[in-house]
Amino acid sequence: MIKTFPKAVRLHHSRLIREVFEQGSYQSLGPIGAKYKLTESEFSRFSISVKKKVGNAPCRNHIKRLLREAVRVKRSCLKSGYDICFFVSRPPKRPLDSSYVLCQVSRFFNNLNNDSCD
Repeated sequence: MIKTFPKAVRLHHSRLIREVFEQGSYQSLGPIGAKYKLTESEFSRFSISVKKKVGNAPCRNHIKRLLREAVRVKRSCLKSGYDICFFVSRPPKRPLDSSYVLCQVSRFFNNLNNDSCD
């Protein structure tokens, strides 16, 4: 299975992101928040946002890289199409590492798969 993060799977239109935040459901992944909405699309689209108060630019970019990598690796596990917005609005108590972020994203995707079966 191809594990990339192409432009087609990025959620980048402000209207679509606003819809996810207004109509979607929320799930906490520790310091990472996720808003998601089921769509009719055959593939999922993702948005990643880190607020400025989380830290300086290298810290924010590191968090975004970790989230992008976790989504890139695990997005093939999703069985249904979702619009998903990951966001970090507060500084994490401890620096995030790749295994933690990958575990949280994997658990989140498993929960989405279990919810779509009901």
